Amino acid sequence: MDEKLRILVVGGHPADVFDHCGGTMAHHIKDGDKVTCLALTQGLRIHDAVVSEVFRFGTGDRTPEEIERICREREEVKQNEVRKACALFGITDVRFLSYDDKMLQVTMEMIDAVAKVIRDVRPHIICTHYPQTYGNVTNHHGNAAKITLDAASLAGTVDFDDPNPSWRTPQFAFMLDTSDSMAFNALSGACPAVANYYVDVTDVVDLKVKALEAMESQQYGGDYARKVIETENGVYGLNTRHSYCEAFVMNTPEVGTKLHVSDWLILRANEPEIDSRLRDYRLLT
Repeated sequence: MDEKLRILVVGGHPADVFDHCGGTMAHHIKDGDKVTCLALTQGLRIHDAVVSEVFRFGTGDRTPEEIERICREREEVKQNEVRKACALFGITDVRFLSYDDKMLQVTMEMIDAVAKVIRDVRPHIICTHYPQTYGNVTNHHGNAAKITLDAASLAGTVDFDDPNPSWRTPQFAFMLDTSDSMAFNALSGACPAVANYYVDVTDVVDLKVKALEAMESQQYGGDYARKVIETENGVYGLNTRHSYCEAFVMNTPEVGTKLHVSDWLILRANEPEIDSRLRDYRLLT
């Protein structure tokens, strides 16, 4: 296909639009593909050093007007952080639906809002959360994926209220974090994801650390950012004998006229052991 790819990343919360797939998106941007990121919620009640941490102990004598003002200010802070983080990967089209994240549920309003974005962006690939997160029991990430899948279905039909024509998305890539593919509790063990596609992000892993550090409102700076990269991208890299990888479940199996084996697998099969070890054991410094 000569046409450059258009990719839409849909995250439940603002930082979700880059933290699991930013390295992959950086590669697409470098190749001239178009990447749009869409955050469904404000991410204040779950991921904010003021709203989610300070206010959970009580609002004190603050008036409803003061609380609303603080929330608006914190939302602007978080959006600016996400824009800064995405810019590190070359992503400039970052959008926010700004729904309250009191409880992210599948609603017709949100499905319709995402469908309108899909018709506007017209993506070849939609990248979103794994829909079976925590066994498909209510979860912000899993519900964000359900909203996105329903929205994609709706976007492929007629909507007389949308000036953009319908669009059917060819492929979905469900981005994984370790809680999707490892059993941390009874629910996460119910429907563990098995990644069927990995992207080597070793060349941009330092950008991923800087992007996480940009999320000061979520206290992601310093050692935390590096720990996350080592324990998530490092683990997925270990699975494939790379230093750092992002993992995905591709929804639709691909079909071709021949069997495919990548240049990487051919190289890896017979390379010297020392080359494998030097690559496998690379750590952030």
